[in-house]
Amino acid sequence: MKRDLPFLAVLLFFYSLFYGIVQMIPMDELLRKGLVVNNVLIYSPLATFLVAVVYAGLNGFSRRFLLLATLMFFVTILTFGEWIFLYDAAYFICLLVGMLLGYGIFRWRKTSK
Repeated sequence: MKRDLPFLAVLLFFYSLFYGIVQMIPMDELLRKGLVVNNVLIYSPLATFLVAVVYAGLNGFSRRFLLLATLMFFVTILTFGEWIFLYDAAYFICLLVGMLLGYGIFRWRKTSK
């Protein structure tokens, strides 16, 4: 569990803390909305994919991390006040593909030694 926390903290930032920071920084309302939409559609799925690749590349495939990261998706309910299944499904696909790619890298590193 201890090795999972830094990776989950990165996901928590993109799923929740990013929105709080964007709301506190003084900026144009259109720019603020653009950042929020880009985070939902681009930054969060990309961060989810990259975190999964790095985690699985270092530690191998972990069902526990997959479950914990999936449960982190529900933090967005607190942020938006609603649950959008399509976003969670897309984030889960990014997470799963990243974990599988990272696990392939992990196995390749183990066999090449």
